[in-house]
Amino acid sequence: MQDAKPSYASRISQAEILAFLKATAIKELEVPEATFSRIGLKTPIVEGLQLDSVAQVVLVTAIEEKYDFLFDLEDLERVETVLDLVQLIQKQTQHKT
Repeated sequence: MQDAKPSYASRISQAEILAFLKATAIKELEVPEATFSRIGLKTPIVEGLQLDSVAQVVLVTAIEEKYDFLFDLEDLERVETVLDLVQLIQKQTQHKT
């Protein structure tokens, strides 16, 4: 059973996005919870979560499915930290009504 799509009437909070990223990292990417607990907003996302190219695709796909948008490749190339990713998700979901 899939989670319901969020309402985009208001901006999605950092806490909501981080909770989703944590759940996805633990369940789909098999990142140990202890590893994720050391991740902060300024942590480099690929190195911090130790994501290989396949894991990166899984994460991007999970985000796109959850928040119902497609990333622009140029935007993804600029994502370096967890905060960058959170802000990109917020930006993309703001455009939805």
